[in-house]
Amino acid sequence: MKTLIRQESYKLMKQRSTQIFLIGLFLFQLLVVFCSKKYPKFLSDKDAFLNNYMAIILITFFIIAICSTVITKERQFGTLRSLLYRKFSYIQIITSKIITLLTFTILLFVGNSLVSLAFKFIFANNLDLTHKIWKTWLLTNLNNFLTLLFLMSLVILLGTLLNSSNLALMIGIIGYFVINVFNQMLLALIAKFDWLKWNPLNMMNLGEQIQSHGLHQMTQLSLTQISIGYIIYVAIFIILAIYSFCKKSV
Repeated sequence: MKTLIRQESYKLMKQRSTQIFLIGLFLFQLLVVFCSKKYPKFLSDKDAFLNNYMAIILITFFIIAICSTVITKERQFGTLRSLLYRKFSYIQIITSKIITLLTFTILLFVGNSLVSLAFKFIFANNLDLTHKIWKTWLLTNLNNFLTLLFLMSLVILLGTLLNSSNLALMIGIIGYFVINVFNQMLLALIAKFDWLKWNPLNMMNLGEQIQSHGLHQMTQLSLTQISIGYIIYVAIFIILAIYSFCKKSV
């Protein structure tokens, strides 16, 4: 398993797309810094910092892209067969990929947060880091991470079910937009139909509910209930992904 994780990590970091993304993410955040300085009425230093200089936008699209193609590309390029010939099991292969993706995402969030802090001290040193700002910033990062983690588990499942990486990618990105656009509509439906509160999309509000406890009135779930539901759904998606991967022919 350790060998597979090392190989997956090496492949991920050596991919040209990953290197371009990391450079592009840094430049994008610099652009947001410039906008916050040039147009403070449109984007203040405080809002820019609290949102990590809008990095979550690019991070979400990139992670969705990786998760949607990590399985399908192995099949398309025939590299999965070579791993099986080396006596690695299906479960070991997909588990190593999931662990690598999760580790990369965590490190990406941590690294991006450190970059955002550096930008704050360099370009927005006049912004006082009060206890309220610290708390809001940390909870915003947690909210973004939990939402992305849920999406990752769902997109990985789709990647094991579909043979086309492009189709999996398209569904993942469209799903991200649909979830964000129709979330308020979903909450309105939950107010009318109580049983809808247990649907998986409602569980994606966990991060936001941690950030704003009053949201439980709209999700109709306590923090404990939505946390348990979140964990159960993520576990179900991952288990189904592993099962689908193991059952699908090479």
